[in-house]
Amino acid sequence: MTDNPPPMAIDLQGERWRQWILDNLQRNCSPAEMLKRMASGAWDREKAAQALDEGLTLLGIPRDWRKPLPAIKQSASVTNGDGQPVRVLSRFEKPHAVLLDQLLSAEECKALIDYAYSKGLRKSGVVDSGTGQSIEHHARTSTSVFFTRAETSLIDMLETRLANLTGWPVENGEGLQMLQYEPGQEYKAHYDWFNPENPGSALHLQRGGQRVGTTVVYLAIPEEGGGTRFPGSGIEVYPNAGGAIFFTDMDVSGEPDMTSLHAGTPVIKGTKIIVTYWQREGAFRVKE
Repeated sequence: MTDNPPPMAIDLQGERWRQWILDNLQRNCSPAEMLKRMASGAWDREKAAQALDEGLTLLGIPRDWRKPLPAIKQSASVTNGDGQPVRVLSRFEKPHAVLLDQLLSAEECKALIDYAYSKGLRKSGVVDSGTGQSIEHHARTSTSVFFTRAETSLIDMLETRLANLTGWPVENGEGLQMLQYEPGQEYKAHYDWFNPENPGSALHLQRGGQRVGTTVVYLAIPEEGGGTRFPGSGIEVYPNAGGAIFFTDMDVSGEPDMTSLHAGTPVIKGTKIIVTYWQREGAFRVKE
């Protein structure tokens, strides 16, 4: 006895929606605009995108409407760009996220931490929605330091490794930021993408477009607490030292991904040290 195949996404909301999708695609309507209409009603965004792809296939129209995004290939083991294996521990749909292990060696983690300490850490800031400037805020209580792109050979190696891993140009990456969290410190739930409705976002969007991908690399793990949590899905991950969590900040239509809301949960015992890597739509322009 064979199992029945799962229904096609295009059929999930009934015959009227199926016909609406096919009719509008045949009229050369924009799939991205159709997705907005579908998602504002009964459709889940991912299922809507899948239904549009199925409709295009049924009509023999190329499926080239999706926004290119950084991604880690579908495999249990990928390479870090230097030919060394990186373990894929888990994949998630909401948000599109991948939990990785063995991205950095213990020696590489220590070298990054030592270099950051030699520069000195300062209290972390957040982007002010009105001005776009970095300001102190109770939502973010870590200390941190920014690196310029390719500031050292080790930083250059890590940026290149992350670019190769996600299939995204290295020039589209911002400089790394290292953050340290002591007991009680956290980063409350936030988005990494810049809200285009906020006046202060314009300053950042001019320097390479929207953020499309985030990788949080754990350099040192606390004894308790200090996970990365996605409140919308209830997912919380605790990468090993040298491991990371990668997720996309935009969806396939180029809209900010609301499921990418995430938080650095409070450290309870020990010290958490991470490096954050943000990727932009286009080449990132260093502030003049």
